[in-house]
Amino acid sequence: MSRLWIQNPNRCADEYLDGIKDFIEFARRHNPGATRIRCPCRRCNNTLWETIENVGFHLVRNGMIETYSIWNLHREQLDNASSSNATRVDNVEPIVDPNEQVMDIINDAFPFASTNINQEGEDDVPTPMDS
Repeated sequence: MSRLWIQNPNRCADEYLDGIKDFIEFARRHNPGATRIRCPCRRCNNTLWETIENVGFHLVRNGMIETYSIWNLHREQLDNASSSNATRVDNVEPIVDPNEQVMDIINDAFPFASTNINQEGEDDVPTPMDS
């Protein structure tokens, strides 16, 4: 079964929608009785568990992780995956929280903005004895 549909940018294309149906069937077949599975959409990134129906909606709305061509988190065995579908990934970048990145940039630009220490080295935060 070809998984080129995963990289199709047109999530309304018949090829993409048929691919989602194939994935859902695969997930049901390999996870019998499961009501929730990992969601491989770009937003959930296989870290959140959703109902199988919601996974289908997420894949249409958000798209599937483009590198997730071997569905090992959905019980696909690596040795059963066709070598033509296998994608070698040499450089994997860690998932970084965008809020952390913004805070890092702010802290780099204004290194003293996040400290609560005044010139004498005392805390600016009042203690219960001050009030």
